Amino acid sequence: KEISMLRTPEWFYNNLSNNIPFGFARFNDGEMGGIDRVGSIAARGDQQVNEDLSNSLKESLCHKQKNYYVGIPCSLCYPQLNKLALQLVGEYEHLTSAVLLTNRNWKHFIETFPTAVRDRRLLWVGGEDQNTDNLEELGIKIEKKGLVPRKNSWKYYEHIFKTFPKVFEPNDVVCVSLGPTARVLVQKWFEQMPNITFIDIGSNFDPFTRNVWHNCHKGWDETGFNLTKRCEECN
Repeated sequence: KEISMLRTPEWFYNNLSNNIPFGFARFNDGEMGGIDRVGSIAARGDQQVNEDLSNSLKESLCHKQKNYYVGIPCSLCYPQLNKLALQLVGEYEHLTSAVLLTNRNWKHFIETFPTAVRDRRLLWVGGEDQNTDNLEELGIKIEKKGLVPRKNSWKYYEHIFKTFPKVFEPNDVVCVSLGPTARVLVQKWFEQMPNITFIDIGSNFDPFTRNVWHNCHKGWDETGFNLTKRCEECN
């Protein structure tokens, strides 16, 4: 029996626009590789997955809660990791794609997200190399931010998890851009604070916050699409 998935991002923008708190954690190839094999490398080389992180990722992947959404790898690009994710998660109404807001949907995200959060207090948790002031050119104002070293950020997990929520308020939207650590933070925080929205935003804003352009960010002006490999399912 094929497990159903949310394959379009309407739910994401509807929740934001209607002030419905939710959590969204994405487990793409790096995170699923870390769940499958301790010692693997994720976050484009920035995070080695030790046993503690591997177990925590698995726990967050399998977590089920009202309005907690889980993104998993493409079945065509990463068939084995997709299969593993489906085996672990099973049937779940909030199952979606790990690249739901990027690849073919990135330009739409960049154009739509600022309006969807226009009347919300926006917070940021990320790496020290991220300049969130640059997001103002998109119409996005970050009210508060907390930054830690980007490389192997898992070592700072306990500090982030315990201290950062001191500035959170009900109805906040908290964007987390911190590799695999972000996935665990989003799940654990949302479990404790279901009246706040937590988004594992990944590298969606890298061109603005870090001046780093991945293939999913390139090509739009020239061709109207991105340079990531075409895929019927995810791009």
